[in-house]
Amino acid sequence: MTETTPPSQPVNERAAAAMKQFLEALGLDLQQLGMEKTPYRVAEAFARFFSGLRQSPDDEWSRTIHTESNGLVLVRNIRFYSMCEHHLLPFFGVVHIAYKPKDGQIAGFGHFVNAVRILARRPQLQERMTEDLCQSISRGLQADGVLVLVKATHLCMSMCDELAADTNIVTVSSAGCLRSGTAAYEDAWRMVTAEEETH
Repeated sequence: MTETTPPSQPVNERAAAAMKQFLEALGLDLQQLGMEKTPYRVAEAFARFFSGLRQSPDDEWSRTIHTESNGLVLVRNIRFYSMCEHHLLPFFGVVHIAYKPKDGQIAGFGHFVNAVRILARRPQLQERMTEDLCQSISRGLQADGVLVLVKATHLCMSMCDELAADTNIVTVSSAGCLRSGTAAYEDAWRMVTAEEETH
């Protein structure tokens, strides 16, 4: 499933005015720099970046597919872009998901992409995003087990400290029969990380 471009929304004038005041407070002469329209562009962009606040990932699991599958299902390399709530700077990376269906109930792969997108389009912490995605899948599919791994680069680190230029953060959340410490968890872990270990 591909994302469609949302219809153009009126720019939030209060947000644009606040951004203008913020930039000027930092000493920027917007007119001299040719940045008169920047506050409006920023207000429009952040409305899109935070659109996930008006959506719930749980809505993605309302239509499931019944199969005869009783093995693990993997969805790997879902790319995302989000905004760190501490500095409002981007962090981005990939999400890997493994889950064991309950009674053969699965969801179309596009729904996992949409759920990641909804959670990423909020002021976010990577740890919370990982946990919320795991719990949403667990609730929505009533899966026997879920494992979510998120690997991301944070610009608040790499822009502020040259020693962190190549640093990434890995967070993991698991539930049910794939909870950390179980043999099934170890199997799922090997499967979701197999591709990265070959690089």
